[in-house]
Amino acid sequence: MFVRISATVIFIRLYFGTGRLWLLSSIIAIRLFILVVGFLVEPNFNFKRIDGIETVTFLGERLTVLSKGVPAEGQWLASFCSLLVLLFVADASLQLWRTQTREARRRALLIGGATLGAATFTSAYTQVMIWAGAKIPVLLSPPYLLMLGAMTLELTRDTLRASRLSRELRTSEARLELAASAAGLGLWTWEARHQRLWATAPAQAMFGLEPRDQLEIGSLRATVDVDDLTRVGDAWRTAAASGAEAEVQFRVRLPDDSLRWLAVRGRSDGDERGQVVAVQGVVRDVTEQVQAREENEQLRRELAHAGRVSVLGTLSSSLAHELGQPLAAILLNAEAAELLLQRPDPDLEELRSIIADIRRDDTRAAEVIDRLRSLLRRRQLDFSPLSPDALVADVVALVRSDAIARHVALECSSEPGVPMIRGDRVHLSQVVLNLVLNAMDAVADRPPENRQVTLHTRAAADAGVEIVVADSGAGIDAAVMNRIFEPFFTTKPNGMGMGLSVSHTIVEAHGGKLWAENAPQGGAVFHVALPLSAGVSDPRG
Repeated sequence: MFVRISATVIFIRLYFGTGRLWLLSSIIAIRLFILVVGFLVEPNFNFKRIDGIETVTFLGERLTVLSKGVPAEGQWLASFCSLLVLLFVADASLQLWRTQTREARRRALLIGGATLGAATFTSAYTQVMIWAGAKIPVLLSPPYLLMLGAMTLELTRDTLRASRLSRELRTSEARLELAASAAGLGLWTWEARHQRLWATAPAQAMFGLEPRDQLEIGSLRATVDVDDLTRVGDAWRTAAASGAEAEVQFRVRLPDDSLRWLAVRGRSDGDERGQVVAVQGVVRDVTEQVQAREENEQLRRELAHAGRVSVLGTLSSSLAHELGQPLAAILLNAEAAELLLQRPDPDLEELRSIIADIRRDDTRAAEVIDRLRSLLRRRQLDFSPLSPDALVADVVALVRSDAIARHVALECSSEPGVPMIRGDRVHLSQVVLNLVLNAMDAVADRPPENRQVTLHTRAAADAGVEIVVADSGAGIDAAVMNRIFEPFFTTKPNGMGMGLSVSHTIVEAHGGKLWAENAPQGGAVFHVALPLSAGVSDPRG
C-alpha cells in the first residue's frame, strides 16, 4: 500500500507539474509511519485483533475473508491519509485544468479523473471492509487497473508524439544545417553543466578539424592564435555575465600553419539562479572580408599619401620661399661672423647675437623640413592625444607664404579651453591643408581685398571638437552639394577630385564627421568634427 500510494502521488506531481509539495510529503510520511508500525504490532496496523475468518464464494471461487475483527485505535490515521490522497489528486488536477490549454485539460480529465476514481473506490472499499466488517474479498487491483490503463494510454500517446517530434527535429536540423551551410555559417552549442560541445561539420572545418576529431573546448582553444586568446575569453565572460549576445573576431591557426579569420556570434542561456546553462551561436569565415578591408586600408593610405604629395607639389614654390628665407639668413649671418673674426679685436657680443640668429633660422628651416618629411612619409594611422590649435598652427605655417603670394587674408581664431582630440597628426594636417587650399582656390577670382579664409576651432555640441574652415568665395552650387565628397568629382578645371574624398575618408577613420554648407553671407563653410581624446571630459560639463 505504501509503494502504491507513494508512487501514485509522485507520478501526479511529476507528470502534471502541479500539486502542493507539503501535501505530498505529508501523505508519504503518514504511509511510511503506518508501514513501520504495521511490522511492530500484532496483528497489523488496521486491526487491534482478528476474532474470526470464513470462506465465501466470489465469481465461482472460494475465498477467505475476515468475518470478525476489532479495528485498531490508530486506524483513523489511515482513513485520514486516504482523504489527503483524494485532496492532493483533486487539487493537482484542478491546477492543471486552470492552465486553460487543451493538452493540459485533457491530461487533467483523463489521468486526474481515473486516478481520483480509483483512489475514491479503493478508500471507500477499504473503510467499509474495516469499519463496517463487511465480508468481502480484498479487491484493490481492479480499480487501479483502470488508472494504469489511463496512464498507459497517455504515456503511449506521449511516446508516439515524442517520436514524431524527434523525426521533425532531425528534419529541421538538417534543413537548418543546409541553410547555414549555404550562407557560409557553422552552428555550435556548448553545454556548461556537462562541458559538452557540439558543432556542425562546416564549423569544425573552419577550425581545421575533421568531423571524426574529438570535439572539446581545449581542442578549439588550441587553434586560436595566442595573441587573440585573451581577448576572446574576456568577450565571452562579459557576455555570459550580462546575458547579452556577443560577437568577436579572431584568428585561428590551421594544421598547415596558415591563419584564418573567424567571426563567432553567440548567446548564453541561464537558469533561475543566473548561472550559464548553455551557449549557442554561429561561426563564419571572414578571412576574405578582413583581407579586403586591409587592402582597402592600404589603398586609402596610398591615396592619402598621393594627396599629400600633390598638395606639396602645389605648395612647392611657397615652400621653397619658406625654406629659402632662413637659409639665406643663415648664409648672411655666417658671412658677417666671418668678417668680424678677421678683425684684431672682434666684438664678442655681436658674434653671440649672430650665432643666436643662425640657431633660430636653422631651427625654423628644420621645422619646415620635418613637416615636409612627415607629410611625404607613407604611414598608418597613429592615434594619440593632439591639440587642435597646434594642428591648425602647423597647417598655417605651411601655407602662410602661399597665402601671401595669392594675396589671401588668412585668419585663425580659437575658443578658450578647447580640449585635446584623439587622432593622427599627419593625416589630420592633410585634411585641414586640403580644406585651406580649396578655400584659397575658391577666393582666387575675388578682388584682392575680398580674398579671406578663416580657421576656427571650438568645442562641438556633441562633446567633441570642431575645426571650421570658411571662405569668402561664391559658395557651393546646390546642384553639386551632395556630390563634392565623391571620388573623382571636381569643379576645378585641372582638379583630380580626390582631395575632399580622401579627407572625408580620413575623418571617418577617426570616428568623426566632415560636412559642408554655404554661409548666409556668402562663401562655403567646411566643418571637421572629431572626438575627444580618451580620458578627456567636455570642459562645458
